Amino acid sequence: MAVKLRLKRLGRSHRAFYRLHAVDARSPVDGRVIEELGFYDPISKDAAKQFVVNLDRCKYWMDHGAIPSETVSSLLKKNGLEHRMLRIPKPGKPKVDPAAVKAAADAEAAAKEAAAPAAAPEAATA
Repeated sequence: MAVKLRLKRLGRSHRAFYRLHAVDARSPVDGRVIEELGFYDPISKDAAKQFVVNLDRCKYWMDHGAIPSETVSSLLKKNGLEHRMLRIPKPGKPKVDPAAVKAAADAEAAAKEAAAPAAAPEAATA
């Protein structure tokens, strides 16, 4: 059975909190869970109460092949869990401004033109 560690949303509108569950990968988002591992309350002011998790059980499930979601991976890493199964999102390439690319290309072309005619007359006189 493929197991995933993922969050289940609970709470009312604009006051969401999440439970961290080990679930069968084929089950729906609000389906049956194998084990409850903790909870995440993003609105809580107290940082210690914001993400409460049983790290030993999370490590157990990951050792047995459970794959955490990206959100769960980042929350576990912030709590100090290091594991090969964590899927931390990699930072993407910085966005490139097309105007800056064109300006750099124009400057490079101008520099090549300035260097090319200066070298040609010296070669002709020699």
